[in-house]
Amino acid sequence: MFLKAHLLSSQVFLLSTATMRVSRGKHDANIQSHIVQNEVPSKILDVYVCGNNNDGELGLGDLTKKAEIPRLVLNTKLDAESVGVVQVSAGGIHSVALTRNNLIMTWGVNDEGALGRITRKMQDNDDTQDEHEEESGEDDVDINVDEATPSPVDPSHFPKGTVFVQVMATNSATFALTRDGLVYGWGTFRGDNGRIGWSPENKDCQQTPVLVPGLTGITKLAAGGQHVLALTSTGAVFSWGCNDQHQLVQHLLPSRCALPLGITDIGAGTYHSFAILKGGFVFSWGSNNFGQTGIATNAGQNNALIEYPTRASSLQTFGKIVLIDGGKDHSIAITEAGHCLAWGRIENKALGIETERMFPWDIIHDDRGRPRILKKPHHVDGISGRVIHAATGSDHSIAITELGHAYTWGFNSLHQTGHTGAEEILRPTIVRSKDIDTKTLVSASTGGQFTIVVGDHAGTKWYLQQQDQTETCPQHNPETKSITV
Repeated sequence: MFLKAHLLSSQVFLLSTATMRVSRGKHDANIQSHIVQNEVPSKILDVYVCGNNNDGELGLGDLTKKAEIPRLVLNTKLDAESVGVVQVSAGGIHSVALTRNNLIMTWGVNDEGALGRITRKMQDNDDTQDEHEEESGEDDVDINVDEATPSPVDPSHFPKGTVFVQVMATNSATFALTRDGLVYGWGTFRGDNGRIGWSPENKDCQQTPVLVPGLTGITKLAAGGQHVLALTSTGAVFSWGCNDQHQLVQHLLPSRCALPLGITDIGAGTYHSFAILKGGFVFSWGSNNFGQTGIATNAGQNNALIEYPTRASSLQTFGKIVLIDGGKDHSIAITEAGHCLAWGRIENKALGIETERMFPWDIIHDDRGRPRILKKPHHVDGISGRVIHAATGSDHSIAITELGHAYTWGFNSLHQTGHTGAEEILRPTIVRSKDIDTKTLVSASTGGQFTIVVGDHAGTKWYLQQQDQTETCPQHNPETKSITV
């Protein structure tokens, strides 16, 4: 099965091209050699899913044959008591979760080994029940129940005593970070012309987990569409994966990015990357057709690139950046003050900002005079409370507030925002469903056309009373408006 077209556009650019060739000698060893003991996540999470389920990417197994789940529903296949998920990551059309018992659970499309386990082919007599029938009016689809059911990767693939702290999914591969700072992975990388392979030695798929060579002292992973970033304890960043627009070398082995030491966090879009320096300054590089790097240089031009990590000075005016993430053509960030920022492509509605609230001089128009690109970050209005987490799908976005509420906006043709009715959600809109209304949501992960939201299993949501609230965006200082939540 081929990956969805929106995941393999002709503009694929790996974001590890902007790397600095560091010899595998003493200097490289010093960058990574610090001994780390990464913190093991322990908070038990409830897992809620919505959006496209055509390939079993929601992990509902035999619970439903529905192609779409329009509202967030509790995934009972990942029950908090019996499974105990502590972290989850959505890829293009597969997902991965880490449990309190140190198991790695995977589900979704396994055509290229992204699940890290052997799955049987779909049987005509797969018996599924429509537990969520009332949640969707879409026609039934045939689902490979074996792939669609969250199941563990065989622990025997890893050395005895290995403890995991983070899992991460790209569009066609999966990675796992250990407490000791090592990285394992499986699957493959793809480019414009199809499969590139897993490594210089393996030009096919890696069906089972293997150690990623050359990485030690890793503290965090971030995944783009077909590339991976790894942050070290010394603040260096390594990247590897597909690099379609620099054809001489395919970066299938980790290389150090040309960044200063002192990087504290990393983030990735489908074809672009971010690194946050101590103090909150942001570097970005990669595809820039829609200004998604936050750098106005060449934004709007075909095949526009920021080839090397470059200071995104447009973000400095908003204070310290503490989180940053990217979709296909847009990006999102959170400031230390809890404000949400967005920039990039306008017409897909993934920014959640009305054009009337954008500075005219920050808009790039198309040949017909229509607003096309917001080349500098703007505040996202309409979110009540401090934002603590944000994530972006290909063309939609989600923000989680400290009160445990989720706001979504953007492209909604397959209900990936968790809202019914409209195919586009123009502004941040609070997500409601019977399964989450009393739950404290804490984070989210977004796939190509689906969303996974997790909540504190032990937490109860503080309700926002229905009231008129006056919100003023510090950037635009607009007129007073009334918002009902």
